[in-house]
Amino acid sequence: MPKDVKPRQLTKQLPGTEIAITVDGSGFLETVTPTNGWEGIVQGIGTGAAVKRTYIDLAGWSKEDLTTFVQGVDIQKMRTPLSDPGFSLIWEYDIISTRRIGLDEIVFFPIVPGFLGAPSSLDLMEVVYGQSRSYAVNGTITGTYITTDTGTFGTGDAVATDKLHWTRIIVFVQAGDDAQLEIYPSNLVIQAVTAKEKDLVWMERLRRSYVLQDQVDI
Repeated sequence: MPKDVKPRQLTKQLPGTEIAITVDGSGFLETVTPTNGWEGIVQGIGTGAAVKRTYIDLAGWSKEDLTTFVQGVDIQKMRTPLSDPGFSLIWEYDIISTRRIGLDEIVFFPIVPGFLGAPSSLDLMEVVYGQSRSYAVNGTITGTYITTDTGTFGTGDAVATDKLHWTRIIVFVQAGDDAQLEIYPSNLVIQAVTAKEKDLVWMERLRRSYVLQDQVDI
């Protein structure tokens, strides 16, 4: 049984972004330019993405040989997206993982990291928690969206690494013209406990974490 169990709360905030896209003379997506340190990706003929990557530092706990057991994850969105003149579909993904996800692993539509068939080598065991949400155009109010689907994924495994990574991904299908998409700020609140495990259990957990990380060149 783990010893010295202590409740913890981890929090992180991310800024929103205004994503500007341009299309070429044939109507194909040409550039994706987000603000506030987000990164843009042109994924295909009509699909683009914006990505924000950050992390929560757990180094203080890992130096004390503590394991972090995640009890609950709450990802809070300020409001649904707005756009001008509009995008036909928007997919939103939040991934809490034990390693950083590379940009080359996010050129994935329609399969996200952590699932079979994705170009990402992110192992399911590295996904502590994931949340997906789909938006469709609101036919009543121009430029707004309605939520059509939500889901969660991940294993909730305990963590022995120095960081918990939060990757926020917005994927969209263009409307055919130059346009802007407003994504609002979000909060991450994690309820967790830390505890001392038996040496062999902790060392094996730590070894596995870093073996998985070493399998990818980020």
